[in-house]
Amino acid sequence: MVGNEAVVCGYAKLPSGTAAGQVYQMLVLVARVDRRTHIVQAASITLITPVAREWVESILLGSHLVDGQVAVLDEFETNYNGGAQKAIKQAYRDLCERYAELPNAPGQALDGQ
Repeated sequence: MVGNEAVVCGYAKLPSGTAAGQVYQMLVLVARVDRRTHIVQAASITLITPVAREWVESILLGSHLVDGQVAVLDEFETNYNGGAQKAIKQAYRDLCERYAELPNAPGQALDGQ
């Protein structure tokens, strides 16, 4: 049975000088995605501070993993001024690549659809 939702993870190494890097070493970005629309339904990230975590999650929520990648990366580049910026962008790129590698990847019809 192929479901309409997928959980996808993206990973990146955190800089050791950041709070998250001291605790986690790796940044993990997780998204629950509607496979029919490619829209992120829920997201979480391993950042320490609630404000940063909630901000990143709010950017991802409702974003399109196929057509919206440039806009999300631009948002992180322009408006996130923390030490984990590069790691966040890399984890997002990894998440998008992993999503594209799923069976019935974007652009292909889901079984039974």
